[in-house]
Amino acid sequence: MKRKLLIVAATFALLAQSTYSFASGGYSGGGGFNRGSSGFENQRAVDQTYEIGKSIFNGRARGEPSLEYCIDVEGERLPVKRKSVKSFKKGTYNDFARSLYRCDEPESLIAESLTRDSLLYVIYYLNKRHKLDLRGA
Repeated sequence: MKRKLLIVAATFALLAQSTYSFASGGYSGGGGFNRGSSGFENQRAVDQTYEIGKSIFNGRARGEPSLEYCIDVEGERLPVKRKSVKSFKKGTYNDFARSLYRCDEPESLIAESLTRDSLLYVIYYLNKRHKLDLRGA
């Protein structure tokens, strides 16, 4: 009886561990593993707003201009990097948007080159990417 209980406990532990590895991205796909509606389609959801903002920022979005982004930090225009945007942490969306410039045309705001929606996607992406924790007005 003890042996059966031990086998059941070991099987449960292995099953729980394999389920955890699938949930945390351990499954690589491929290999012909198709289980129909066994719950594998409940994998981590992709943040489409983030992905759209990322593609616009990187110049890969169809119909959007490819831009180099700089940010105004104390009067100096620096390329957008984690270190250069750090001073905007816990700031406002508006202040951040008003500080984004084109590197190739330092007097042009990014807001003048993108549509309002595209700008919002880019700001959402940068906010989440650099953990800025921006807030409204």
